[in-house]
Amino acid sequence: MKKPERVALSVCLLSLLLFIVGCSGSASKQPEAPKEFGAMLAKQNELAALPTTEKLSKKPEIKGKIVIVRNSDGAISLDRFHESGEAFFTDMPVAGEIYVHFLPPEFYAKKPEEIETLIKVNCATKKDTALYTASGSSKVEPMEYDYVLCDIELIDYKTATVFAKKQVGKNEAPNLINKRTYGKTPGREIADYLQAVAGVAKPETAGK
Repeated sequence: MKKPERVALSVCLLSLLLFIVGCSGSASKQPEAPKEFGAMLAKQNELAALPTTEKLSKKPEIKGKIVIVRNSDGAISLDRFHESGEAFFTDMPVAGEIYVHFLPPEFYAKKPEEIETLIKVNCATKKDTALYTASGSSKVEPMEYDYVLCDIELIDYKTATVFAKKQVGKNEAPNLINKRTYGKTPGREIADYLQAVAGVAKPETAGK
């Protein structure tokens, strides 16, 4: 191939490459279509950090639509909402250890302007020690274990007033400790409390 022809071919290939890169770059810069529940997800950090005053009610009552904001050791999420904002889960609460979907789906707001009751569930993993006998040994020694405490606050969203609160979970050393032992979130206790305040009948235990 003659030199002018090689130069022309190189220029053509370079132009084609720049065109492909430019097109792909333009495509990647296009804004992503908003998810259906994106507005709710956009407020989750604001809701979790909402400053409040406290005026506890002797007979607490959930009014209007709710949103449940969960803070698990700093990880913020909205109960029943997919983390991308693309879905709202409509499963009913079930008997047993409940970690999500604490109340029936009809209780939940799907848009920020629908929120009347804000429920904060703040869970923190704590550590303590207890005496254990190591496997294959008779030696008793102190070992560290995790447990989880959760603070529940029911808040009148319009006035930012806490009208009910409760702490659930307890410092209870596990009978056995190994690499698979972890602090369990007291999901059943959270569900029982919220369902009692909301006047929701407990789901029947499977098999009954």
